[in-house]
Amino acid sequence: MKMPADLSLTPRARREIEDCVQFVGRFPRGKPAERRDDLLRGLEMIRESPGRNPVEVRRKTGIELRKHYVRQFAIIYSWFPSDDARAGGEVSIRAVRHRRARNVFFGVREIGAPENALDPSHHRMV
Repeated sequence: MKMPADLSLTPRARREIEDCVQFVGRFPRGKPAERRDDLLRGLEMIRESPGRNPVEVRRKTGIELRKHYVRQFAIIYSWFPSDDARAGGEVSIRAVRHRRARNVFFGVREIGAPENALDPSHHRMV
């Protein structure tokens, strides 16, 4: 049985999740708690099947960016597969943007895989 990928979020992605939830909360029927739950479910879906979304941007550094839509948001992430077929590797959440953004990949930083990306103790979730 294949293990889910370890999940890490950049500080920017954490801020953007909060920004998206606050944005929704400014509308009379925004339901920010429900949108936060949607985003958390989206993160779990990525973790369970990180290869489900195709690579859309390949940087010169070799970093590959994918996107996963959840309601009106796009979760931008990189997946670093493991050499062990049973391990899910590491998913790095890079950004969370409103899907109406002209280019959801704009401004996503090119940081590499964490040094301990495949260390099972390196699992951090929102």
